[in-house]
Amino acid sequence: MKKLCFSLLGLFLCVLSQGQAPQERVDTLSAAIVQTAKEKLAARSQTSIVKLDSVKLKRGFAVLGTPDLIKTLQILPGVASGTELSSGLYVRGGDGSDNLFLLDGVPLYQVSHVIGLFSSFNTDVTDGVDFYKGGFPARYGGRLSSVVDVDVKAGNFTKWKGTASLGLIDGHFQIEGPLVKNKTSLNFGMRRTWLDVIKTLAMPAIKKKYGEVMGEEVAGATHFDFGDFNLKLVHLLSPTAKLSLSAYYGHDYLTAKGDMNEENKETGSINNSKLKTKLIWGNTLASLRWEQVWPESGWSMDSKVYYTNYTSDIVMDLSALQSEVTEGVRQNVDLSLYERDFTRIHDIGAASDWLFDGLDHHHIRMGVQGVGHIYDPYRKMDMVLKVNSVKYDEAHGSSSLNYLGAEIAPYIEDEISLGERLKVNLGLRDALFLVKGRAYNRLEPRLAIRLDAAPWVSLKASYAKMNQFSHLVSVCYIDLPTNLWMPSTSRVKPMSADQFVLGALFTPSEKWNVDIEAFYKKMEHLYEYDGTNSMLPKLDKWELDYLEGSGRAYGAELSVEYIDTHFFGALYYTLSRSERLFPTYYHTWFPDRNDNLHRLTLNANYRFSPRFELYACWTYHTGNRFTAASSLTWIPPQNEEDSGNTDFIYSMPNNYHLPDYHRLDVGLNWHKYLRDGRSRTLNVSIYNAYNRVNALFGTVDVTGKEVTGTAFGVIPIIPTISYTWRF
Repeated sequence: MKKLCFSLLGLFLCVLSQGQAPQERVDTLSAAIVQTAKEKLAARSQTSIVKLDSVKLKRGFAVLGTPDLIKTLQILPGVASGTELSSGLYVRGGDGSDNLFLLDGVPLYQVSHVIGLFSSFNTDVTDGVDFYKGGFPARYGGRLSSVVDVDVKAGNFTKWKGTASLGLIDGHFQIEGPLVKNKTSLNFGMRRTWLDVIKTLAMPAIKKKYGEVMGEEVAGATHFDFGDFNLKLVHLLSPTAKLSLSAYYGHDYLTAKGDMNEENKETGSINNSKLKTKLIWGNTLASLRWEQVWPESGWSMDSKVYYTNYTSDIVMDLSALQSEVTEGVRQNVDLSLYERDFTRIHDIGAASDWLFDGLDHHHIRMGVQGVGHIYDPYRKMDMVLKVNSVKYDEAHGSSSLNYLGAEIAPYIEDEISLGERLKVNLGLRDALFLVKGRAYNRLEPRLAIRLDAAPWVSLKASYAKMNQFSHLVSVCYIDLPTNLWMPSTSRVKPMSADQFVLGALFTPSEKWNVDIEAFYKKMEHLYEYDGTNSMLPKLDKWELDYLEGSGRAYGAELSVEYIDTHFFGALYYTLSRSERLFPTYYHTWFPDRNDNLHRLTLNANYRFSPRFELYACWTYHTGNRFTAASSLTWIPPQNEEDSGNTDFIYSMPNNYHLPDYHRLDVGLNWHKYLRDGRSRTLNVSIYNAYNRVNALFGTVDVTGKEVTGTAFGVIPIIPTISYTWRF
């Protein structure tokens, strides 16, 4: 990866020296206008869809100097973000693992860098995204709550151009152009942090000032870097056919080490320990795609083969020495502990989609999608305990699993025009999943209706059945690479969801869009961890450690947008409930941890001139929930030797909620336009402008009849700056 970075840097400098520059002017910061033009809004029957093109994505707010696709989606109605600054996407009561992320039609399993600070989608190379919260067309399946379908744009076929940007903690570079003019194009983009580079360059000065040992402590013993790249090659076979190769590689690397040395000269006791931790995780993706159009017949085809892989590798190495003097005799206790946790999932798939557009009132899509899954997690542990150099205890163990799963799904859908005012999208998907010892077959009907009641009023409704055969097995709710993907088995059933949507779209003028939707979603065969406290799931009995339950979510969403030449303003509001039912440990429905009754976003952008624009976004939502004891109970003595005890009482799961969340983000852009279309942009952004430290988690202390709750937050105001060159 580092060699690739340096070679691309050389290419970048070479291109700059040749004076290449684009003709168009693209801004990096403005409002995220999240709906298409009115004529496109009126032409579709699907509900709950948001479309973003590349310009609108780059105009999203730049957190730490970099616009981000997931951060843009998080402000929309019906979406919760989970932990602050993360890339969580909790859609209409979903748990975050039930979103289908597609990059050029290929699924990605882990879509976050820096524990969620950035997503895996590079806006420099992105052409657009379709975001579905409901009303899913039959061509999509495999997840319950949403579809994020991201397209990588083809490179320019006539000239070379690119972008380079320096942000607070990362930089990104993109270049595109013709390998063969008007025939073959390339689009390449890469990103990388440089915190590790800055630390390496600064270490000599730090050590000179503080000394060799103290310098290491001042600089910190943690190393982190991430990098990713996108590549797309497009070759025009003919005016009606093209072949494209798409690839993605993302990589995060985190190491941390800590030493503790304590010595008590009075007692002679010594405590020394060394801990080294390493986490490596990332995605690899490649696809080959053939697109063909037969204009005279009305048929078009889109077929592809692909490979995608997600890997996580965690290593922990601990050595500890405890030495004490008892009655004049020294006793030494040595502990050595090594653990490695390796998780990997491979997908090898193919899909062929066909569209027939030769009839006046029918637009028919059909196709089949097939994918083979390989799940092969691995765990290893070695522990040795010595007392005075004599082995006292030891434990060695390893466990591994290997599942092969096959998913096959033919589908058909028809967009039907019944007169000028009524459109119906009718579809059916047949999802078949094969795993050792079990075969699941699930029919998924889809229906969407739109009625144009007036020139500026459209009424809409939809129903969608979804199934999910892959489960994210996790023991905590933070987006960490400690989670692993496992398939449905004979014991663990596929998750399913039924979602109903009613809505209305109002467009009273060219400048106003008002979209209202109400939804109800019922989810079955959800799973929650019920094992012992652990950072990692147990492989040998993972199916037994998870309880089966149900979920439901319902509410209403409002989107109001105003758009003119210089100003964009939006109000997004959600009133909703998200609940769970797990009869094994609670008898009735209880709120989900992301059950936010109210969510409100106010978003505005004003362009004072072509060179200057200002952005502001205020976000509010009811606090997330957590579980803690609500009171104490006395347990009487059971015998003469027992003095009695107290125990905690929990009124219900997720019985407390954190303080309400709100923050203000602001930003501005200065653009400088040069000759031949080149430009420079200085972006200054402030995250959490009025410095509200929102709660990340909470605790509750129960003493007698007194209950005391404490919320903890750590993220303050964060000013950032970035500079972007377009050439």
